[in-house]
Amino acid sequence: MRSRHLAAAVLAGLFVTLSRGSHVVSAAGDSAGPSGTVTGTVTVLKDGAPRADRSGIVVYLEGAPGPLVAAKGRAIQQKDLAFVPGVMVVTTGTTLEFPNEDKVFHNVFSVSKAARFDLGLYKSGSSKSVTLKNPGVVDVYCNIHPQMAARIKVVDTGYHAMTDANGRFQIKGVPVGTYPIVAWPAYGEEQRGTVTVTAGGLAALDLSVVEGKPSKRHLRKDGTPYGRYK
Repeated sequence: MRSRHLAAAVLAGLFVTLSRGSHVVSAAGDSAGPSGTVTGTVTVLKDGAPRADRSGIVVYLEGAPGPLVAAKGRAIQQKDLAFVPGVMVVTTGTTLEFPNEDKVFHNVFSVSKAARFDLGLYKSGSSKSVTLKNPGVVDVYCNIHPQMAARIKVVDTGYHAMTDANGRFQIKGVPVGTYPIVAWPAYGEEQRGTVTVTAGGLAALDLSVVEGKPSKRHLRKDGTPYGRYK
């Protein structure tokens, strides 16, 4: 029952302003004028029940004024034949590194509308990078290992965060105003609401998303199916 109420609150664009908040996982954004903080918790529903691990949900604000500052030092590792982390949020213009920490070759690529790139084949201990210039969702794969997949949410705002294992998030330095807020799961439909930020205030929300299932299959960079890999 509580989960249904949380989901309904997001869809209705409800918000609550509190004097105290929870612990946080991350923060983004910087404002030179009067600002406040947005904090809250995201519930992740899977098969109709709350998921224990609620990490990896992207939360961001739309339309908040401020310079777009691309973060430095962002990276997705290739380790144990997997992308780590498997989900990331970045601001447009961010250059993202893909270091190869495995003892085998990898070939990172994407054919997504927001970013099409092919980093080519490269060996253990080396790294290649790509600058993500357009907002949207970028699906990243390895052309050799079909089980390797990552999703990147590229946003036109510096006011974003990702949830920790308890579903908590925090976004600091948000300019005073009322903004749409979006909770985006890597797989599943995003949920939207509204939040009002006051000078020195703390706007706290409970959000809810429904976890979807990733696509079971994808193609290689040339559009052909993967062969067998051992």
